[in-house]
Amino acid sequence: MEHKPEDWIGCWINKVERAINNIHDKKLQQYDLTVSQVLVLHQLWNKDGLTQKEIQKNLNLRPASVSGLVDMLLRKGFIDRKQDDQDARFKRLYLTEEGRRLKDLSLEVIKEIEHIISQGFSEEEKVIFILWMRKLYNNLNALEK
Repeated sequence: MEHKPEDWIGCWINKVERAINNIHDKKLQQYDLTVSQVLVLHQLWNKDGLTQKEIQKNLNLRPASVSGLVDMLLRKGFIDRKQDDQDARFKRLYLTEEGRRLKDLSLEVIKEIEHIISQGFSEEEKVIFILWMRKLYNNLNALEK
């Protein structure tokens, strides 16, 4: 029996991720943001003063990817980089007032997208879907270790 890409779980996950990111990027454009930049900001909204390495680890991204995102957020004035008070070898990232202001705007966009993508799903189906996605993630994460 021949398998077509349309029969593969990974194919559909990839299509869904691209569609979500495209919609997210379009909605964030008005705030001069991308979904990738929001991921970095989200880390700082949860805990201001992280290092790039901590963000890289939390998001499971390559150092070069995080570096580019941080550089862009610095240029846009959404974050600042400051030397660590305790250890001069480390530089920490802090939200600016503008970066803090983006939190509520970004969360509204996320809520809107969540509403769109969950249409037609019962609450129980959403819970099950999230459990399945976590299983998929854990399966993949186990391969990386």
